[in-house]
Amino acid sequence: MIMKDVHHDKARQTRILIVEDESALMDIYAMVLSQTGYEVIKASDGVAGLEAAIHESPDLVLLDLALPLKDGFEVLRDLRRNPRTAVTPVIILSNLGQDYEVKTGLNLGANKFLIKTQVGPEMLSEEVAKVLAKARAAAQSENVDKK
Repeated sequence: MIMKDVHHDKARQTRILIVEDESALMDIYAMVLSQTGYEVIKASDGVAGLEAAIHESPDLVLLDLALPLKDGFEVLRDLRRNPRTAVTPVIILSNLGQDYEVKTGLNLGANKFLIKTQVGPEMLSEEVAKVLAKARAAAQSENVDKK
């Protein structure tokens, strides 16, 4: 299921898609990111998350790995294969954190891998801002190279 927390501004806000099946955690992440000024889109399973990423064009996806219907690795693989989402920044935020899980997530194209128990609200906002800034800088240099 896809849900939106929207605070309307005249300019388009930076949109963050949260794909998380634990509703309490999703609400905490959404509150923190909304308070930081982001528009938040929520999806509670992998299928809805992939659909939202394709149709809602978020600026960043915050992705859990242990999801119903389609796990986070599958979602990430599908995001990277789709031309609409191939370069959308993805931060994996998971309770899984074994070396092979981290390596798999990064090899599939995640920009960052964070472990839920090690990330507080302030750190989450900082990591989102860092990944967005890096993605914007990369997009700008790519646009300059094309000219």
